[in-house]
Amino acid sequence: MKSLRFSRLFTSVFTKLLVIILAAGVAITITVIVGFTFIRFHNITYFGSNLNLYSHYLKRELGDPPDLQHAADIAVRSGMAIRFDHPDGGWQTDGFPARLPLERAWTHQRGTGVWTGHLRGHVFIKIAHAGGSLIFITPRRAIDHENIGIALIAMAAAVVVILAAAYFLLRKIMGPLRPLKAGVEALGAGRLDHRIRKSGHDEFRDLSEAFNQMAARLSDLLDSKEQLLLDVSHELRTPLTRLKVQLEMVTDEEVRQSLGADVAEMEAMVTAILEEARLRNTSAALALHPTDMVRLVQSVVKAYENRSPKVVCGTLEAATWPVDGEKIRTLLSNLIENGVKNTPPDGPPVAVSMTPGEEAVDLVVQDQGIGIAPEALPHLFDPFYRTDASRSRKTGGFGLGLSICKAIVDAHQGQIRITSEPGRGTRVMVTLPRQHSTR
Repeated sequence: MKSLRFSRLFTSVFTKLLVIILAAGVAITITVIVGFTFIRFHNITYFGSNLNLYSHYLKRELGDPPDLQHAADIAVRSGMAIRFDHPDGGWQTDGFPARLPLERAWTHQRGTGVWTGHLRGHVFIKIAHAGGSLIFITPRRAIDHENIGIALIAMAAAVVVILAAAYFLLRKIMGPLRPLKAGVEALGAGRLDHRIRKSGHDEFRDLSEAFNQMAARLSDLLDSKEQLLLDVSHELRTPLTRLKVQLEMVTDEEVRQSLGADVAEMEAMVTAILEEARLRNTSAALALHPTDMVRLVQSVVKAYENRSPKVVCGTLEAATWPVDGEKIRTLLSNLIENGVKNTPPDGPPVAVSMTPGEEAVDLVVQDQGIGIAPEALPHLFDPFYRTDASRSRKTGGFGLGLSICKAIVDAHQGQIRITSEPGRGTRVMVTLPRQHSTR
């Protein structure tokens, strides 16, 4: 067990990330240090070596004592400034930096009476001569800019290469997150059969296994729940039938009607549950035929002509679409019924409109009723969910209407979307595609 934990330490994604980050940080630090060290010392080394080589020539050229005119000529030809310090007095050529405390400079002795150094970007050499000292100094602007530029470019390129290598290594290590993200999205969309391919030997493999186990468990739980609901619904049909027969023998008319209404309500709920389950099997549930969508919508709206509030047709563009007419009729009836229930009797009418496109047709049911709270919107298609938490019989329904609508739309491989704002109404859009893939 200890050896397994020890080996997992080296395959851990956190260890890999830590090693990469540390390696990248060390590599960048070393690159910066080396680069700046090169920039700092290259010029003084190069310049100091050459001046040291020609120091005797320079001393002979300037004479003993040094001649200012010769110094000025050398300064013009070399781009340097020259200064001569002597107890009896000295001089300096044009361009010698003012207020430059050379006594604070970093210096290096290169031979008897010869020192090189640098200060504030200036490189200089100091030579003992004629009882004093000659100082040759390179102005900051005349330092070897070409070499500095090359060094800076090389440093930048090295840093980019290091960061790019770290990025691609991290991307490779974090690659399993993409299928994990896709799996979470698939699970959120209700595709409980989605599984993630396992790879590697780190935490991502463990996470993939845990995800697959979770998805399988959820699928089993939902299947068990649905099967239980179906079994109970099937079993209820027989006693409900017997109750209906027994009700015919009740002599009290009021009691018979009251009990009959309860039995009818239970029977309608059982029928709705079984219908929703049947719609999940699209191959057995749909009978697709070219359908005149305008006529279908108008026929559904006509059934509500005596209801309050009114139900009217909005924009209806001619279209013939391959749908199961009875299922779409059920769909529209449920949506219109919800709109009517949530709108005051004297309120604006519920409008049904249809707009066909090249690949899909949009059906819209719009009311201007009480609306739906934002927190309820994600649960509207859940079976038995009702926005009325008290589940009062006055509001009617079992919470299966929208669930059946979702099953019908899914069977047609379409989409249903609900937008609502409390106090301003609800809009339901159903999109039905022309082509249906084989599933």
